[in-house]
Amino acid sequence: MIPALIASLILAQAPTPPGVDLLPFDPAKLEGLPRVECRVTEDGRAVTYTGVALATILDRGSKDAGTMPALRSLSDSVLLVRGADGYQAAVSAAAAAMDPKGERYLLAVARDGRPLAKGQGPVRLIVPGDPKHVRWVREVATIRLVRLNRLVGP
Repeated sequence: MIPALIASLILAQAPTPPGVDLLPFDPAKLEGLPRVECRVTEDGRAVTYTGVALATILDRGSKDAGTMPALRSLSDSVLLVRGADGYQAAVSAAAAAMDPKGERYLLAVARDGRPLAKGQGPVRLIVPGDPKHVRWVREVATIRLVRLNRLVGP
């Protein structure tokens, strides 16, 4: 049963199971949130992405965000970021929560001062530490918090 549940979660073909929360993510609402910049190298060239730290989206649903109990509660959780094309990547929820400056996980809305190109945005997950850009997700559509202990039990 567990493999089927995980497979359906990955393929997004089943209703949201217990332990999986759809986070409030609306690209239009990122406008009013604090902006951060992240510099990366793409094809040997320095590029600056501007956007919102992924931690900000995670924090919006929690009144005690950033506290030790809140961070500990995320230690066995991942954020599943899904693009409009169905591609998705998982990142540690605790690591994202401890990155308020977006230095490791950024929801980018601009590249070198211009809105992201069609097919890239309006929002793209940027993970600067990913040398092959495997966890970079284009056209972010949804962000889910997946609590692994509730999926696989004690």
